[in-house]
Amino acid sequence: MRSRVSFGMAEAVVLLTMSSMARIFLPFPRYLVELSGPAAWLSSVAGLFLALLQVYLFYIILKPYPGENIMDITERTLGKVAGAALNIYYGFFFITIAAGFTRIFSEALLVSALPRTPISVVATSFMLIAVMGAYLGLETMARSTRLTYPFVLGGIVVLLFGLLPRWEISNLFPILGSGPVNVFIKGGFNAAIVTEIFLAAVIVQSFKGQEVFGKITSRAMLMSFGYLIILEMVFIMTINWNSAQESTLPFYQLSRLIYFGRFFQRVESIFIIIWSFIGMIKISLTLYASAFVLAHAFRLPDHRPLVLPLAVIIYSLSFLPPDLPSSLELERIIRMHGVLPSIILPVLVLVLDRFRRRGSKNEAS
Repeated sequence: MRSRVSFGMAEAVVLLTMSSMARIFLPFPRYLVELSGPAAWLSSVAGLFLALLQVYLFYIILKPYPGENIMDITERTLGKVAGAALNIYYGFFFITIAAGFTRIFSEALLVSALPRTPISVVATSFMLIAVMGAYLGLETMARSTRLTYPFVLGGIVVLLFGLLPRWEISNLFPILGSGPVNVFIKGGFNAAIVTEIFLAAVIVQSFKGQEVFGKITSRAMLMSFGYLIILEMVFIMTINWNSAQESTLPFYQLSRLIYFGRFFQRVESIFIIIWSFIGMIKISLTLYASAFVLAHAFRLPDHRPLVLPLAVIIYSLSFLPPDLPSSLELERIIRMHGVLPSIILPVLVLVLDRFRRRGSKNEAS
C-alpha cells in the first residue's frame, strides 16, 4: 500500500491550504469573534505561531526516519499492537471530521442556495465526489486543486475589493478586544487546531522527499492563516463585531453585501461554487486519509477497497445530529478534541521514541 505516487511542492502546498481554508467558509470566523471580540484577527495571528510550532513538532518526529510516515513511527515506538490501535483511533478521527464537514457543508448549501432540496440529495452529491476523489488518489486531488486555485484566489480578491466601500477601520478597536487571555490564549488555541498538519505527516511519503515536509506544511499554514486573518479583519470592518456574532455563515453574508451596479448583482452565486469546491476537497481528503490510515493499521495492500464502506459510514454519521445548531456544536467539540491526535499524542510518541533510541544507544555502547 506504500504511496508511490508523488507530486510537487506547489501541488502539496495548495492541497493542504485549500483543505485548511474550509473552516473559513463555515461559522468558525464567528466563533473567533465570540471569543475575542474585534481582536479576532489577532487570535488568528496567535494561532499561526502555534500552528508553526506544531509543524516543527512533527518535523522532529519524522526527521530521524526517512521514508516513513507518522503511522510507521507510531508502531515503531509503541509496538505493533499498541501502535496499530492508535492508528485505528487516528482513522476514526478522520471519519468524524469527514462526517461533520459533510453535514455542515450540506446544511450551508441548503441555507444559501437550495432551500427546497432535501439534505440527503446534497450530502449524497458531496459523498459521491468524495468517493471518486479518494479512489483516484492524492495526485488527482492535488493537481485538480492546483488547477482551480487561481479561480478561488480570484473570488476572494473580488470579495475583498467589492466590500472596500463598506470598511470601517474603527470597528477593529479596542485593539485587544475582550482581553489578552481571550485573544491570545483561548482564541489562539482554538485557531491553531488544524488537522492538516497531522494529515501532512500521514501522506508525507508523497512529498518527493521527507526533508521538504517542513517547507510544504509551514507554507500551507502561512497561506491558510493569511486568508483567515485577512477575511477576519474584513468581516469585522464590514459588520460590527457585535452584529458579527449573529452571523451563521459569515463568508456568505459578506458576499451578499457586494454591489457592483444595477446590471451585476447576486455575486454570492460565484462564491457558492467556490464554497462547494472547497467542501468537496476537504471531504475527499479526509475520506482518503481515513481509508489510508485504516488500511495501514490492518495491513491491507491497498486503501481503495475501504473507500466505499467508509463513505457509507461517514454518510450515516453525518445525519446523527438532528439540526444545524446541533451539527455546529458537535463540530466544535470534534475540533477541540483535535488537540489529542494533533498535539498530545505526537508529543507522547516523540518522548517515548527518544527514550527508546537512547536506551538502544546505551545497550549498543
